Amino acid sequence: MRAVIVEDEKYSVLNLQKILQEYAPDVEVVAVLSSGREALEKLPTLVFDLVFLDIQFNDDFDAFELLKAWKWDRLQVIFVTSYNDYALKAFKFNAIDYVTKPIDKDDLLLAIDKAKNKIFRKQELELLLRTIDALHKKELVIKGQNETVFLPLGKVLYLNAEKEYSIVHYFDSQNQKRELITSRHLGYWESEFSEYPFQRVHKSYLVNMEHIVSFGGKNIKLSDGTRLEIARDRRKEIELKILAFKTQG
Repeated sequence: MRAVIVEDEKYSVLNLQKILQEYAPDVEVVAVLSSGREALEKLPTLVFDLVFLDIQFNDDFDAFELLKAWKWDRLQVIFVTSYNDYALKAFKFNAIDYVTKPIDKDDLLLAIDKAKNKIFRKQELELLLRTIDALHKKELVIKGQNETVFLPLGKVLYLNAEKEYSIVHYFDSQNQKRELITSRHLGYWESEFSEYPFQRVHKSYLVNMEHIVSFGGKNIKLSDGTRLEIARDRRKEIELKILAFKTQG
């Protein structure tokens, strides 16, 4: 495989080259480009199979601008990144190959192996960019079985467990109530939404506290009239958390 490295940190370039020489001798580095603008100019003139692409460059020309500006249809790409939390989360949602700095040998070799079998397409870039934008806006990114939806926090009512799956109950752009089946279990979404005001009120329900209009006894009531059961053994704790959220500020 012929590879190009697009990276403006000299140490990262040397580290990557060393690992490739020692552990991936079938990957030949044909060029090292040290800025996004240099890459935009020279990449179309090179013959290569794979690109190791940093996200942020010192010339303020990032990887996504480069990919949008460069005319390509299919590409094998491994992103290299430091501390871009939004990008990392977006990559996770869209299953794009990436490694974090400082580069770990095993992570790199795994990414190379995956890249050999994966072509990065423009549609994937568009989805990745939309995901990053949504995360910046504090929108929820929910990957269903057949589609990914981007929802403002206020549009999601609750999620319920359905065996190993989860069902998301939300309002669409016309405020019509919809359901989305996801292949992730409820515990996964509880972790993903930990920075948002979601509360696990029962082993089967993860609720957006913004939509709770009343609680008491065995149930909570949501803004659309839905009533959900509260776990008996955590009833007092959950009610205190809801009360604290509703009275904050």
